[in-house]
Amino acid sequence: MKRDIYTTVEQFLRDDDFIRYVMDCVPDTESYWATYLSAAPRVRSAYLKAYDILLHLGDCDLLTPEQTECLKQRVLNSLRVSVN
Repeated sequence: MKRDIYTTVEQFLRDDDFIRYVMDCVPDTESYWATYLSAAPRVRSAYLKAYDILLHLGDCDLLTPEQTECLKQRVLNSLRVSVN
């Protein structure tokens, strides 16, 4: 369980558990993130923007091409960790 409440999009995008949750659609983590948002409703905007960025990574114009490529690598690494 996380101890910190994220307040920025970047914090969500650095979290391997969040990346796996969005990209792998793991049902047992859905309740965790729902509870997380209930406990800290002020982070909903950052959460939704990070979620959207991950879902639309190929056509995201919120990031520079370099940031997009870096995030893609982070996503791939996060997903590999969950498989191993």
